[in-house]
Amino acid sequence: MHLFFKKAAVLKTSLRSIFFILILLWCIGFSFNAIFPGSTFGIVTFPILKRIYGTVCHQRIEKTFFLDGSRLLVCARCTGIYTGALIFSLLSIFFFKRLSFGIKLLYAAMLPIFFDVVFTTLGIYPYTKIIAFITGLFFGSVVFLYILAAIENNFVDQKTNQYGS
Repeated sequence: MHLFFKKAAVLKTSLRSIFFILILLWCIGFSFNAIFPGSTFGIVTFPILKRIYGTVCHQRIEKTFFLDGSRLLVCARCTGIYTGALIFSLLSIFFFKRLSFGIKLLYAAMLPIFFDVVFTTLGIYPYTKIIAFITGLFFGSVVFLYILAAIENNFVDQKTNQYGS
């Protein structure tokens, strides 16, 4: 029985490591031209990457961060979402043992983005990249943990319980 729990822990660590690597590659992709400015590979892949990231983000230039004169291929809010997911995917490898969250936490993570969009649309305060980034960072962190918990609790733990009992 103890062996099953060790296998589950190894499986969770492996899954979390894979998620981290995939999210890291995704983040490198949208910031590639800023990380490697003027590289031949970056110049060649820019139109392809722009199109790929354009399917998940509006890419409005005025809402996008620039690093050393090179713009990221996603807006500030999406940058926050992916950065939050990246940070918490790394933290999950080392610090979180068992994840379990209710749906209320997911709704709570949506509220800052909702209010930011409503307030800027109504002109209550002006749009800022920093606020968009921070609301995205919180949302991305929670959504990553929520998705990871759902996968682990429904597949990894379920298999362990199925074979361990």
